[in-house]
Amino acid sequence: MKRHIVPLSALALAAVMLAAGPAVSETSGSVKVENAWSRASPSGVKVAAGYLTIVNRGDEPDRLLEASAPFAGATEIHKTSMKDGVMRMRPVKDGVPVPANSTVTLEPNSYHLMFMGLTEPLHEGDTVQANLIFERAGTVGITISVLGIGAQGPEDAPGQ
Repeated sequence: MKRHIVPLSALALAAVMLAAGPAVSETSGSVKVENAWSRASPSGVKVAAGYLTIVNRGDEPDRLLEASAPFAGATEIHKTSMKDGVMRMRPVKDGVPVPANSTVTLEPNSYHLMFMGLTEPLHEGDTVQANLIFERAGTVGITISVLGIGAQGPEDAPGQ
């Protein structure tokens, strides 16, 4: 039987990368998606929200048009806003503008992804896959880190 020996430094690096939480980034053209995260979903709950940072390093604006996730029956881009003292969450019809040479963050109480009809609960420590579709950059596959139920941002990931 042939054994494959991995140097200790490579194992240590892999352990650090796995424990680092949502520091994963994916790139397509001038668009880079970083720190994609969601909260664990309680048993029986069929919805979850997703958050991330989009960096447009290009000289042309782009627009996040839609998203999809195999772990949800439907995925929409939503925006939370306050109107007359009432917090409202609505689907975004025209996508999320991503100006040239700028950063846009989808975060709690603002733009976010809405995963509806979850096929199974999201468990803390898991990662799930989704796709973002941009007007210029096309489809960007992302890895979403599932943090604790009370997480407020990627800084709440283990090891952060």
